[in-house]
Amino acid sequence: MMQVSARDKIVDTLQSNVILGRYLEKLNRIHNKYQHVPDSVEIPVGYSPYYYKILSPALLYRAALRQHFLVRHEFSDSLDCTDRRNMPLSETDSILELDQEINELLFRTYRQYPGLVYSTEDQVHQVGVIQEDVTTQLDHEAVLVDQTDLPTFVPDIGDSVVVIPKKPNFWKYYSNSSLNFYQYYYSENWYKDRTDNYYNMLAVLKLGLSYNNKSKFTWENNLEMRLGFRSFPKDTEHQFRTSDDLIRLNSKIGYRATEHWYYSFSVEGTTQMFRSYYDNSQQVRSDFMSPFSSVISLGMEYKMDWKRFSCSANMSPIAYNFKSVARKELATVHGIEAHHSTYNKFGPFVNVKYDWQIIDNIKWGGRIYWFSDLTMNTVEWESTFTFNVNKYILASLYLYPRFDDSSPNYKSPKNHGYFMFRQYLSLGVTYNI
Repeated sequence: MMQVSARDKIVDTLQSNVILGRYLEKLNRIHNKYQHVPDSVEIPVGYSPYYYKILSPALLYRAALRQHFLVRHEFSDSLDCTDRRNMPLSETDSILELDQEINELLFRTYRQYPGLVYSTEDQVHQVGVIQEDVTTQLDHEAVLVDQTDLPTFVPDIGDSVVVIPKKPNFWKYYSNSSLNFYQYYYSENWYKDRTDNYYNMLAVLKLGLSYNNKSKFTWENNLEMRLGFRSFPKDTEHQFRTSDDLIRLNSKIGYRATEHWYYSFSVEGTTQMFRSYYDNSQQVRSDFMSPFSSVISLGMEYKMDWKRFSCSANMSPIAYNFKSVARKELATVHGIEAHHSTYNKFGPFVNVKYDWQIIDNIKWGGRIYWFSDLTMNTVEWESTFTFNVNKYILASLYLYPRFDDSSPNYKSPKNHGYFMFRQYLSLGVTYNI
């Protein structure tokens, strides 16, 4: 018998590794094919040697024939069925099931495509295995490389590098300013200066400064200023009057309790900048700090930011509502007792703000406000639909329903109760920072 050298055995080993690599590569291609076909069942194929029958050249295997022509016998009652040697293999055995399915597939191939089978399993066994275990010891001599000093690399960077740590900036600032031409409508019992349905010019400035340390503490500050003027041809006393006048400042401190809930303390104050008058009269209806309204609340705030929608709801079981007038003659006009300049009330308070970017150029934002001292209620809902033509031009629809029964002067002469309404449609320019 011809002796096989150690070198030839190593070559045979390398060749068999190449064949094994091709076999595993073919398994991966089959696996990836079924895994990325849409609507197909994902078939996990592992590195299993039991697939060799269907991946190697077609052979006539004895196991496939024996399985098909095997006559199955039922066990008689005389056998001890508790002995595992008398029991068949479990039908849930995954390896057995896989081998049976492959044998069934091979038998169908023999029957339908006999021309594909060119050899038998016995002929392959006569050829022998591809490799044999290498038992001859291979001697090798280790050669030590002379130790040499490695060159030291010194980067040429000139002066020494100075690392300057930079503190994170937890402050955020934003501003929005706009100048609009608009057409508006007021109900007859509007609590501020009310005019006929005319075209006007309106300037709006919104500023915001917030602090968030990305852990527990937040502090938000917002300032909104609105000022609009128009001419009054029917007013014999005043050629120009304000059609919109508002200063609103809000400051809120939050401490995170859970993912969406915060303990909150907020202060909000509102007033106006210029005087407003009754028609054809020098009698003042409202003025700067007349009235001045403020709400101080301690409670919980819920914040949510989901895709295009964001919302914050500040809720307090008991809040302090303060109202004052710098001009005492305006006290009764704004729900304050005569000869007094202030009132103090306590009650529940809710303030909700939301923004919804409906599509890229359409946005809906608003504010819902409610305060009650259990004898009176003030409810406001400011809603603004913004339509951006481009970065600097926008159109907007502003809706402002309001209910306030804190003063008998707010009652509608048309039996609408204390419900009042204001709206405008505008087109103008805007600038954001």
